[in-house]
Amino acid sequence: MNLDYQTEGARVSTIHHAVRREHAEPEAGDEPVRFVWLLIGAALLIAGGGVLGTYSGGFSQDQTYAFAYYSGAGPRPPGANGDDGSAKGPWIDVWMAEGKKVYGNCVACHQAGGSGMAGQFPPLVGSEYVDGGTKRLAAILHKGLMGPITVGGQSFNTPNLMPAWNTLSDEKLAQVATYIRRSFGKLPEGESGVVTTEMMKSAREEFSGLPSPLPTSELAKLDPAAHLPGDQVDLETGDSIGAVPADGEEKKVP
Repeated sequence: MNLDYQTEGARVSTIHHAVRREHAEPEAGDEPVRFVWLLIGAALLIAGGGVLGTYSGGFSQDQTYAFAYYSGAGPRPPGANGDDGSAKGPWIDVWMAEGKKVYGNCVACHQAGGSGMAGQFPPLVGSEYVDGGTKRLAAILHKGLMGPITVGGQSFNTPNLMPAWNTLSDEKLAQVATYIRRSFGKLPEGESGVVTTEMMKSAREEFSGLPSPLPTSELAKLDPAAHLPGDQVDLETGDSIGAVPADGEEKKVP
């Protein structure tokens, strides 16, 4: 018997040597990654991290931060409520823009256009609490409101009509009050509608002893024409231009 197991004239050992020299067919996904692609990927990750860190705004909830930063918009102009003065544009435009952001918390009830919801939430357009003096509006923002009330000729009597917003800073409350008055109010001639941080700070102190939410019966005790004490500001720069005139005196637009 031939123990060499010859196959077509070749020995088995010779055939096995040939097989051992061959490599298995590669499967999809097992190809080695070229080093150059690893370098490119690492560079992209580093660059992306740098951009994200620069324009994320510290992952602030303010969704407009990244756009404002990227577009070159600076901080608020200098003035009684301002900062280092590196901002662009009139002070009042930036103050109103900040107030509009805060007003986003009010849109669900009062609507974007200030029309409110009939029978449920009072309108801001045509509201005597917006058109009148600043004290009543400040009291509502600080303390909230509950009980029956008539606004613009419409009656409302829903429980906890308005929540208190006193957890917001005086600056934010002043900005949203300014936005509401200038956007939805019918201001008297010569009235700028501006509410400053100083004014809102005085309101927080004055109304600290009132209940929250504020009963509408307590709100009715406040003078509809009364203004918060504080300086008027120049609408271009935000600089103080003097104390708010007493009720009944002529008011001049800054």
